[in-house]
Amino acid sequence: MSAGLVGLLTLLAFCLWPARRGATPVAAQVAPVAPSGPVVGKGSGEGRLAVAEAMDLLSLALGSGAAVVSAVEEVAAHAGPVVAAHLRHVAAALRWGVDPAAAWEGLPEVWRPAAQAMSMATLAGVPPGPLLRRAAGDVREVERRRLEESASRLSVRIVIPLGLCFLPAFGLLTVVPIVGALASELMAGMP
Repeated sequence: MSAGLVGLLTLLAFCLWPARRGATPVAAQVAPVAPSGPVVGKGSGEGRLAVAEAMDLLSLALGSGAAVVSAVEEVAAHAGPVVAAHLRHVAAALRWGVDPAAAWEGLPEVWRPAAQAMSMATLAGVPPGPLLRRAAGDVREVERRRLEESASRLSVRIVIPLGLCFLPAFGLLTVVPIVGALASELMAGMP
């Protein structure tokens, strides 16, 4: 009886022992939390383009014949931490038998094209690969437009500080010396 108790305590200690650096804690593997925060994690370097890349990888995995849950889990294994958490949430929901459309709920807005592609593929009975590729292209296009708008707003915002810096310098370095030279010539020519 004491050997069984020792084995149970050893197993409990192994499961609860702090995880190694870089390893996923056991609690995160068992019960993923539905991520509802932003796509971009602070300092993670992930963004909308990481989501588009994950959609492309899902498309490739599904196109090679992998099951949906296996493909989602495999892409999650190779994605960054934020995208991986989102995909693990979807994979866990699918494993529990949740409707594919509902499995993608609770994720940030950027995942909506993937959710629509997967639910359309399920409803129509077609492979989701091409739909996911198109969804990834749509995400990239939206991000490209957002970056262009942001760059155009930046160019407008930068004009005022540049004007406030360069106009006084221009006045002091060009206008004042010319006015001073003209004034000294006028004063020298007067009797």
